[in-house]
Amino acid sequence: MDSICVATDLHGDADRALARAAQLAQAHGARLCVVSVLPDAAQDAEVAAREATLKAMIGQRPEYPDLTVEIVVATGDPVTEVHHAATRCGADLVVLGPHHQGGLLDSMRLTTLEKLVRAAPRPVLLVTSPVEAPYASILAPVDFSEACAAAVAAARALVPRAQVRLLHAVGVPYQTVVAAPGAVGEITQMVDPKPFVDDAAEQARSWLAAHPGLTDLSPPEPDTVALPRLVELALATEPADLVCLGGHTKHGILDRMLGSFTADMVRKPPCDLLIAPAAPEAA
Repeated sequence: MDSICVATDLHGDADRALARAAQLAQAHGARLCVVSVLPDAAQDAEVAAREATLKAMIGQRPEYPDLTVEIVVATGDPVTEVHHAATRCGADLVVLGPHHQGGLLDSMRLTTLEKLVRAAPRPVLLVTSPVEAPYASILAPVDFSEACAAAVAAARALVPRAQVRLLHAVGVPYQTVVAAPGAVGEITQMVDPKPFVDDAAEQARSWLAAHPGLTDLSPPEPDTVALPRLVELALATEPADLVCLGGHTKHGILDRMLGSFTADMVRKPPCDLLIAPAAPEAA
């Protein structure tokens, strides 16, 4: 990793994104590009004041004496300017702070964030937690796709020493059964989950074996609990510092308008969130 771009609007907990980006840049010996975007109508004095504030914030981090930092203060659309800054500095990772109403990420939520993640040839790290130490544990919900393999590989490249725990939620269909004589209506019940669980376990072994960088990981134990609840239970049982998700080109998490699971994760992340881009589709 040679370059990291972090976007900050200096609101609330935005300094957490800067602190995490700086910690990762130091760990990888990477350059750090700090970008902040002001409205089009911002005056030169406002731009200069923002630059001075960012320099002061960075200067207060004596634990990173060898960090090479570039500060970019732009005016205009935040999504466009962050994308331009990340591209210009050749960023391998874009780091963002938590969303808050009216701030830098206000125009990035939902469909705009989806486009940013899907279009960018780089992972996006959403930082919400205070930075107390390097990431030590990663939780990775997987569906045995190439996108999820890329996401896990990206997380491991970002934090090579972190422990990785895989999760897989098995979709088990339901069937409608005619009620017993004398009862009213019908009964909907889950079909026997064992064949689906066994099949998922075999898929997990094959998926890991097909990706050399993942063969040392323990296969996930397939679970019939719905994915949001499964992640909630996993984090309650064994907290993680980082959750990583893969961006899919078709029929995947991000293709469903970030709906359900991922949209909820972006709105209220239980911890820091890494969304890796989808692998390019074959021609």
